[in-house]
Amino acid sequence: MSLLDQTLTLPSGLTLPNRIVKAAMTENLADAANQPTGRHERLYRRWAEGGSGLLVTGNLMVDRRFLERSRNIVADRHLDVVRLGRVRQAAGTTPIIAQLNHPGRQTNRFIARTPVAPSASGAVPMMGLFGKPRALASGEIDEIVESFGTAAALCEKAGLDGVQIHAAHGYLLAQFLSPHVNRRTDAWGGDVAGRARALLASVRAARQATGDGFTVAVKLNSSDFRHGGFTEDDAEQVVRLLVEEGVDLIEVSGGTYESPALFGIGVDETPVPHLASVKEAYFAAFAQRARRAAPEVPIMLTGGIRTRAAMEALLAGGAVDLIGLGRPLAIDPDLPHALLKGAAGIELPSYTLPTVAGMAGESEWYEVQIGRLGDGRDVAPGLHPARAASGFVGGELVRGLREQRARRRLAERA
Repeated sequence: MSLLDQTLTLPSGLTLPNRIVKAAMTENLADAANQPTGRHERLYRRWAEGGSGLLVTGNLMVDRRFLERSRNIVADRHLDVVRLGRVRQAAGTTPIIAQLNHPGRQTNRFIARTPVAPSASGAVPMMGLFGKPRALASGEIDEIVESFGTAAALCEKAGLDGVQIHAAHGYLLAQFLSPHVNRRTDAWGGDVAGRARALLASVRAARQATGDGFTVAVKLNSSDFRHGGFTEDDAEQVVRLLVEEGVDLIEVSGGTYESPALFGIGVDETPVPHLASVKEAYFAAFAQRARRAAPEVPIMLTGGIRTRAAMEALLAGGAVDLIGLGRPLAIDPDLPHALLKGAAGIELPSYTLPTVAGMAGESEWYEVQIGRLGDGRDVAPGLHPARAASGFVGGELVRGLREQRARRRLAERA
């Protein structure tokens, strides 16, 4: 039996049939009321049939006023739990956990003219898509923490196996962790422990709102990859704090919209331990530090992993317990089955657009493929990324502005 084919039981008691995880990717498939749809059901049925040992959903928002995309599912008290339950049922026996998120300052201006952040700061510099954020009041932070607990309870009610608290890629909880964004001088800022308070409180809220056996995981940046930001030394301290909170799984990633290491931009690919001839796995070096800080907590590594040889080497090295695959499964949902049968891996398309436009186009290109899978169609590998990027801006402009007032009215009635 290969290392990829081995089972793994998380501290929560959830048993995964193999070591390949479908990592979270934005789906943007909700309806105008930000509810789950039949497209989600078809999508997760397709991914479950592909052989992953665990499915992590695209981020469910905890506050409908601030979305990462206009058609995110929102897991607040207005959530249709029955519909979310159908998504879970579509995955069959494959374990599935929901990623929970608040985008903070990474809410585009078509959805919220004034996003929120730990501190007031400049807008995210990305093609003018983001407004300048205002600082959250302490009471608002308490409400956001509570919303993570509410969302976790709703996911449990829908029958999901757990949740993953998103504290990576420059979203709100990662913003709290970053001294570049978090300039607060109260209990929510300052040293690493203060900057980690919002994350730890959110983990605690999710744990307290759910029962025994419900998985609570965290996605954590290894670094912001920018001067004055969240560092690997900071991240190691946060891992130790997460261990004290009793988390069931830590996924290692990195980067933000401003420093998109999640796409491999600005990252020196790390030679995989025991396989020096292969350079993959953007954040493999930090995974080894995370293992030393959390020897008993399973570590999942996501980002740039493309070959079966590298996956096996990472698992053999002992620092990594699970292999996260995102974009590869957007274009080949059957890849896990192929890997488990001995396939060599996958090669992704390359893009030649300028960095910022290229990142937007690449991200939206994969989102379009996810949408096609949700429609029950095959992927369209010939789609040009520039067309995908224009579709993102146009779609968010129309949907975001049209539904902005409705979302605010509904949030006010919560």
